[in-house]
Amino acid sequence: MKKFLIFAAIVGIILYILISPSGGSTSIKDYQSSIKSASGNVVELVSGLHVKLIGVEPNRTDVEMFIKNGFLGKSVTLIPDSKGDQEITDPNGTIGAYVILNDTHECLNHLVVIQYPQTYRAMDLSDSTGWVKGKIPPTPKPDLALYMKQRTFLIEVNTEEGSSIGTGFFINDQGLAITNWHVLPAGAEKFSTAYLYKENPDDSKIYTDKKRRIKNILWTEDTNGMDISIFSVELEQGESVPYFELASQRAAVGIDCATFGNPLGFTASYSAGHISAFREEERSNRKVMMMQYEMSTNGGNSGGPVCDKNGQIIAVHEQGVKDAQGLNFGIDILQIRSILDGLEFNYGGR
Repeated sequence: MKKFLIFAAIVGIILYILISPSGGSTSIKDYQSSIKSASGNVVELVSGLHVKLIGVEPNRTDVEMFIKNGFLGKSVTLIPDSKGDQEITDPNGTIGAYVILNDTHECLNHLVVIQYPQTYRAMDLSDSTGWVKGKIPPTPKPDLALYMKQRTFLIEVNTEEGSSIGTGFFINDQGLAITNWHVLPAGAEKFSTAYLYKENPDDSKIYTDKKRRIKNILWTEDTNGMDISIFSVELEQGESVPYFELASQRAAVGIDCATFGNPLGFTASYSAGHISAFREEERSNRKVMMMQYEMSTNGGNSGGPVCDKNGQIIAVHEQGVKDAQGLNFGIDILQIRSILDGLEFNYGGR
């Protein structure tokens, strides 16, 4: 009887190994489920498995919102990279893979990088670089207002003469930012605060947990010149922020454009319109190419981003004409690019 039990146990072990490849693990290849949620570059499947999108930079709120806004509930199939994870050993664990959308057969990893080229991490790929080649052309943002909100912030300046507000925006993930000089002049950083917006697209309030110190002004020129301040925002330890890319070509008259800011204290406000003209402004020491556009702005929008439909910065909003409907001017971004290049700053779109 004892020998029989030992024999049965051995047979059971052999059968378990035969019907459970890799000792109970499951192959990543052709694994199917649907998308339940996302966190940074990690997709949570309905099955409980968490999939890191290989080739995509981690901890990106823009990637997370992109997935949540367009791909929840989508049925997907996984494909492993040949030199990455091949087996799923924990059904609720995290593995790296390519996520293929079953309805369109497109690679979600690729779609993310097309939408946000700065998130591409070639070092993560070994044999599948064909899914993204060369410089990826910009594409329209499916939710431009949210995209701009994630990269823009309110600036509050409090001095003995009083308080004022304006708008600034990030141009790299380490807190490098731009606004107008008349919003943040030289020496004003010690009296100034940046308030980042909440990620919730429906929440336009300002919260103290999003309060950040303006660290220093790195370059500035007053209204006789460029009316621009380039500065850094002090981020929390380990924090990185979504940022804009600066356009490398002048935008065309007639195209759609948008701005985001804090008109008259109405925080986190989006406004859209179109480019009307370009005008070179010459006065005193100022010789600046100005973009004229028709959209709604007010005091508090100063220093804010002006974007095309692809979310690329085409101008920095400077002023609207009082008692004129929708007549606004911004500083063409190509002039600011040349300043940033001269300073050898790292920025989006360089």
